[in-house]
Amino acid sequence: MSSIKRTDKTVSGSASLLAVAAVVVPGGVLSLVSATIIGIAVPDLTAEFSAAAGSVHWTATAALLAAGVAIPLSGWASSRFGMRRTWLVAVLLFTVGSLSVALAPSVPALIAFRALQGLGAGALEPIMLSALARSAGPARMGRVMGAAGAAMSTGPRLGPLIGGLVIGSVGWRCIFVGIAIAAALVLVASWFALPRDGVDVRTTFDLTGLVLLAGTSVTLLTGFSRASGGEGVDLVTVATLTLGAALLVALVLWLRRRGERAIVDARTFGTPGFVPGVVVMTLVGAAIYPLLFGLPQFYRDAVGLPPLAAGALIAPYALGTLAAMPVTGFLSDRIGATRLVLVGAGVTFAAGTAFAFAGTTAPVWWYIVLSLLIGLGTGSIGGPTVGATYRGLPQEMIPSGSTILFVANQLGGALGVALFAGITRLAGGGTWTATLGAVPMLLPAVACIGIGVAALRLERAGGLSSGIRRATAKDGKRRRASALGEHSGLMSAGRRHPERTPERAVQHRGASTRTPVEDGSPGRATLRAWPGRPRGARRSARSPASYPPPGPSRATVRTARARRIATRS
Repeated sequence: MSSIKRTDKTVSGSASLLAVAAVVVPGGVLSLVSATIIGIAVPDLTAEFSAAAGSVHWTATAALLAAGVAIPLSGWASSRFGMRRTWLVAVLLFTVGSLSVALAPSVPALIAFRALQGLGAGALEPIMLSALARSAGPARMGRVMGAAGAAMSTGPRLGPLIGGLVIGSVGWRCIFVGIAIAAALVLVASWFALPRDGVDVRTTFDLTGLVLLAGTSVTLLTGFSRASGGEGVDLVTVATLTLGAALLVALVLWLRRRGERAIVDARTFGTPGFVPGVVVMTLVGAAIYPLLFGLPQFYRDAVGLPPLAAGALIAPYALGTLAAMPVTGFLSDRIGATRLVLVGAGVTFAAGTAFAFAGTTAPVWWYIVLSLLIGLGTGSIGGPTVGATYRGLPQEMIPSGSTILFVANQLGGALGVALFAGITRLAGGGTWTATLGAVPMLLPAVACIGIGVAALRLERAGGLSSGIRRATAKDGKRRRASALGEHSGLMSAGRRHPERTPERAVQHRGASTRTPVEDGSPGRATLRAWPGRPRGARRSARSPASYPPPGPSRATVRTARARRIATRS
């Protein structure tokens, strides 16, 4: 995408981050609640509309298909029109769609309104991640993503719980009325809380890329869903997955051809640490979604516990995830992501293997301990990985990165559930029997092996340099601290040796002069104009010749930018 931007008034600092998080995180949670709450309402919908269960299930499928279109579209719209405008439109669509679902007079209208709701909901979570990443900055990326991940993990659990409580007392329509009211409150708060951001005025709409990316996501998700459902691996499932694979190949070729002008910026894949981050999040989806899908079935069908107890035993896993995500996210800002992800993958692998060999005769307390350990392990992977991946992305590539990460995580989860269901179908005829034991729990453990291998490459984007860590510890508001400009001896060296002016330094090293960058960061301008000390030079404050001169002042940067804007206009 083009680097020429028109920037509106921006707001920075801790207060801005808290304001942004206070509106975007509830919006993301609402989107997950609306996606998971419809399942428990299917019997009531079937009874009220006197419709077949198959037609009612299209209410969930319509939302899924609409979300598959909205996810890639939200990334492009965030760059073209600004993140704030795109978020407000998405929340508005979600609000109108939720209220329309509550007033639907028939099953066809219900399906259409669920598609409208899914179109807004599908855009909310990627935009939420992008907004948090831009507001947090590199120094606070891990802790912000960890806290947001912990909050978002409550959505899939709140949906069935709220649905079960409300449907039995006041009916299914009141659920969506409540969601619409909550979304309207988020919309009003977002209007005042979200800062105005920059827009890329030269971004063109890549219709072909949108069709390929949305088609790949929708067909693969549909194929995996059929494989994990009652249909199994039939001819339609194979044809759907084959079409999805063909669209994926076409998408890759299209992205390589279009580059930065594609629906997602192809340069994003060249950012250090981004591809390992995508691989980790794909495997995280393949490990987590089967646990949410399979643990209640294991407790109910294989162990023989009552449904209420089987549902309650998912709580230790959820508590472990909630406890680990904020802590490991905070630690990743201090020590990097690689070690935390490796520890999390190791704990998950060990606990998952022990769970698989425990069988169906182990005491309940042992299942609780292992579920808690698995939650702690998986919670230690997601937050640091997302924080590391975003930390390595330039500002203009964050929307594209959010789109790719979200699609990859969804596809990984759908693949994991399909494999999980396939194992139980082949071994137990579609039900989880005591003979099968806990063998399917090996699937998350196997996924953690791949996570550990990919995590070894995360350090390229996962840790802050020591200079930035010192600057962050000294002053948390210095979000664009540079190890070059932050060095304690740099400014004094320039004062002691006035003959080493920027012009002379450029002549001395033969570097090319460049104007400061658009975002006004003197650290980046310094790094570009004066590339640093010569290789092999002694790094010491006592030898100023080993260091480049200090960069231009902020006033100089603002003056240069104003002159360029005046010349351009």
